[in-house]
Amino acid sequence: MKNKKIYIIRLAVMAVLLTLTFVLGSGADKAKAAEGIQLNVDEVAIAKDGVFRLRVYNVPDGGKVDFKSTDTSVAFVDKRGYITGISNGECFVTVTVQVGGDAVGFERCRVTVGPAAISIKLTKSEIVLGVGMKKTLKTIISPLNTVEKPVYYSVDKTVASVTSIGRIRAKGVGETSVFAFLMNGETAECKVYVLDEEDYKKYTATGTLVGIIEGYSESDDEKITDENTEKDEKDDTVEDEGDESEEKQKDTSKESSKETVKGETKEASKEQVKEVAVTGTETK
Repeated sequence: MKNKKIYIIRLAVMAVLLTLTFVLGSGADKAKAAEGIQLNVDEVAIAKDGVFRLRVYNVPDGGKVDFKSTDTSVAFVDKRGYITGISNGECFVTVTVQVGGDAVGFERCRVTVGPAAISIKLTKSEIVLGVGMKKTLKTIISPLNTVEKPVYYSVDKTVASVTSIGRIRAKGVGETSVFAFLMNGETAECKVYVLDEEDYKKYTATGTLVGIIEGYSESDDEKITDENTEKDEKDDTVEDEGDESEEKQKDTSKESSKETVKGETKEASKEQVKEVAVTGTETK
């Protein structure tokens, strides 16, 4: 009888240990699955009727992503993460990642919906840079209280690329155009001339591209103000140090217009970028 009780106690202890092992192991698996789950943005401002794509990275295999708006009268989100601005205000879009029916990750994004932009201008219609230099385009957007941000696009990224904040990077000798698009289809253009070191020195010494760029006339010089003084170049260096982390965060894949999400790779053409500007959808 005594041996039977001992046997029963041993079985009970083993059952408890197995249960604990399963529970702890399951919790560890969930914690591991949740590691690295993140959104492309923590907060976003979009115009009324504008659309923004909220993306989730590092979703575990077999994971299911659920999007939900805390106030659908301000912003609506569909099952693919497309957020649409409904009316001015603020809310959150919550993101729950589930594996096997269990929640393994939770994130949220603050959404602010405000007035759309009506018009856009660039303070410079043309700029001259040396290879390796950087310059941030400055915009004049109305109305002043708009929350809309322009979408930038470079026609030839081998000459100059542009980030989501309008930061131009001179990459190779040549000329190209950088456009800024609004959701309503309004655009602004900046002509970018990229020179090698020798020609850039000539330009800074003479203040003209005549004799440097074939077919360039003196009348064209009237379009270009002195955008590239030594002070400007020093200011750029300071800005590079200050906004490096911001550029890395926002432009990991925008510069090449490529993105990989859960094994899917997409490339944005110029036409797609124009469409994005019209819809307000993010392109990365």
